[in-house]
Amino acid sequence: MEDGRIVSVCEVSNGPGELVELGDRWLVPGYIDVHVHGGGGAQCNTSETDEVAAVARFHARHGTTALLATTAPAPMEELCAALAAIARCPEPNLLGAHLEGPFLSRARPGAMDPSLFLEPDSSRLGRLLEAGAGTVRLMTLAPELPGALELIEQLVRAGVVASIGHTDATDAQVRAAVRAGAAAATHLCNAMPPFHHRRPGPVGAVLDLEEVSCELICDGVHVDPVAVRLFHRAKGASGIRLVTDAMAAAGMPEGSYRLGGRTVTVTGGRAVLTGSDAIAGSTLTMEAAVQNAVRFLGIPVEEAVLMSSTNSARLLGLDGSKGAIAPGLDADLLVLDELLAVEAVMLSGRWVTDPP
Repeated sequence: MEDGRIVSVCEVSNGPGELVELGDRWLVPGYIDVHVHGGGGAQCNTSETDEVAAVARFHARHGTTALLATTAPAPMEELCAALAAIARCPEPNLLGAHLEGPFLSRARPGAMDPSLFLEPDSSRLGRLLEAGAGTVRLMTLAPELPGALELIEQLVRAGVVASIGHTDATDAQVRAAVRAGAAAATHLCNAMPPFHHRRPGPVGAVLDLEEVSCELICDGVHVDPVAVRLFHRAKGASGIRLVTDAMAAAGMPEGSYRLGGRTVTVTGGRAVLTGSDAIAGSTLTMEAAVQNAVRFLGIPVEEAVLMSSTNSARLLGLDGSKGAIAPGLDADLLVLDELLAVEAVMLSGRWVTDPP
C-alpha cells in the first residue's frame, strides 16, 4: 500500500514496508452501508456535525469503512440543516447522505411520521440537493406519487441514485420508475405491500427486474431467514446489498432513543416505535449483518463480501476505488477472525483499530 491505496496484490516477500502477519484470519474489503440513521447513541437527523461524526466513528469500529448518513423525514428547515451538518463532517468513512424521504407514501410510513411526508416537487428537491452541497448520493421515494417520475429523472441528472421505498406502488408503477432511472429498492419488503401472486407489487417487481439492486436488512427481525433465502435465490448475490438501517440505539443498552423526531423503544435488540409494534430501524452493525448472512444463507464469505461491499460500491459508481482488494483501490480493509468478528479495521491505509 502507498498513500492510502493498494499498489499491488502479490506473494509475501521481504521487501520494504510493514509486514503484518494475519495467520489464518480473513482479509476482506471494508463494508459499505448506504442506510445508516445512527449508532452509538447518536443520529444523523441533527444540525450538529459532531453527532454525525460520532455515528461514522461508531460504525467504523464495526467494519463500515464507507457509509451514507441517512435522514428521516423532518420539516424542510431541519432536513436542510441535517444535510449541511453531513456535508461538513470530516470523518473519512462518510461518503455523503441518503435522503429517506420526504417524498414517501402515507399508506406505507413504517416508523416515519407521515405528517412530514411531502408531495414530489422539483423546487423542494432542488433545495435539498443544494443544502447537501453535492453530498447527497441516494434518495428513497415512492414512485406512484404524482410527479415522482420527474423527480427520479431530476435525481439521475444530478448523479443521485433513486431508490424505491416506503411505497404502495403497483408492479407497473415500479417498472415505470425503473425506466425513468430508479436503480435500487430500499429495505426490501419493509414499508411496502407484501407479495401477492396476482398483485406482485413492488416486491415482485424489484425481485423480477435484474437491474434493480435491493437493500436487505439481515437481522432476522425485518425479514425472516426463510424469506432471505428466497430473495437470495431470486436476485443472486449480485442483486442484494446488505444494509443496517441502524438507528441511535445500535451498540447501546436497552431503553428509549430517537429516530428523527420520534421516540423508539429498544428491547432485546428490537427497535419499535414507542407505543406500537412498528419496527423502527435496527440495532444492527454490518459486522453482525455479514455474520447473519453467512449463517442464514450458508454462503461462503466471498459471496457475503459482494453483498456487503462490492455491490454498494458499484451502485454508487465507486467500484473504481472501493469494494474489492485490487491494485489502485482504496486501502479500506478488515481483518476478521474465524467467526467473522472484526478484529481490525484499516481505512485509507491507516489502522482505525490496532492490527491483530
